[in-house]
Amino acid sequence: MENSDRPKTFILDFWACVFKVFGKISFFNLVRSVFPSAKTGIFSEAWALGHVALSIISVPAVLYIQNHYVGLVIAIYALLRVFEVVIYQTNVLLFDEYRAIKAGQGYALHGYRRIVVLLIQNYFEIIFWFAAQYIFFNGLFSFSVAGSHESVFGAIYTSFVVMTSFGYYNVTPLGVWAYSLVIGQAMIGLFMTLLSLARFIGLIPTPKSRDVTEQ
Repeated sequence: MENSDRPKTFILDFWACVFKVFGKISFFNLVRSVFPSAKTGIFSEAWALGHVALSIISVPAVLYIQNHYVGLVIAIYALLRVFEVVIYQTNVLLFDEYRAIKAGQGYALHGYRRIVVLLIQNYFEIIFWFAAQYIFFNGLFSFSVAGSHESVFGAIYTSFVVMTSFGYYNVTPLGVWAYSLVIGQAMIGLFMTLLSLARFIGLIPTPKSRDVTEQ
């Protein structure tokens, strides 16, 4: 089909442009601009893996370092990192290929397995980042289960429940900011589970089976 025969639409172009701009707002691009010689593939993998470790460390750091400013810095960076992850995944899932095709350029991923691994890393990373949020902003919530924000595993459990379900939580928001955190994490969990992981896992080739009935 020729380009002139394509249905007229602006919604994809609009959001592709919006998320292209959002994609430039990240520490990842800032660091790469300082170190332009860094290889994209290796650097992005090290960046993602390093942030998984950083997110895990952030939970006990907020809990045990009795310093409001340290906790605030971690909370702000956590939100910026979550924003970066969501924008990156949206671009990979919906817009990178679309923009490349419109520009007449080729587009190919490094590999589906690699993307799935990175997505799973991001999924658990976000759980840890939000666990740190529930500890730091504990005054904005009412916790129905003892220890939900007073221990590392309690905070991680709270974050895990919000990320993976849409029913009864052991945390009740008490204000607009608290509701924004809970709703935001729940929406991210839905997006990553139903869209990102479902799409890429479905594209992984199925290994051969020795079971005759499965061949």
